[in-house]
Amino acid sequence: MNGFTIKKSIHIHAKPEAVFDALTRSEDIVKYFPLKRVTSEWNEGSEILLTGENNGNEFRDYGVILNLSRPGRFRYSYWSDNHGTERTPENHLTIDYRLSPEPDGTRLDLEQNNLRSEEMATWMDAIWDALLDSLKAFVEQRT
Repeated sequence: MNGFTIKKSIHIHAKPEAVFDALTRSEDIVKYFPLKRVTSEWNEGSEILLTGENNGNEFRDYGVILNLSRPGRFRYSYWSDNHGTERTPENHLTIDYRLSPEPDGTRLDLEQNNLRSEEMATWMDAIWDALLDSLKAFVEQRT
């Protein structure tokens, strides 16, 4: 895999199981990420389809779950019709969530790989701050 990589970490005051469940339940994901619908059978190797809207334009992310190990890791690769690239293997990005227990909650480490340009990486880097803050607020208000 080539391209740019984003790495982020955040502490969430909840058990890893609660964070993992929020990351892998279709009905929860749409409550804290700007998505309208998430569809998957939630098994390793199964497809994941995320549908959302960006600046009034609908988009779809087409992915495959690579690792689903509750409560420690959720990793998937995907291609988005919102990224302006062809749907080829070299244009698939990978998102990897790793969860580690801490005395008062969970450390979530995020890595997104294979961003095709510095501009896209800079844009996504800023977006991830907001997305992770939204996830944190969602999980913490439920616990």
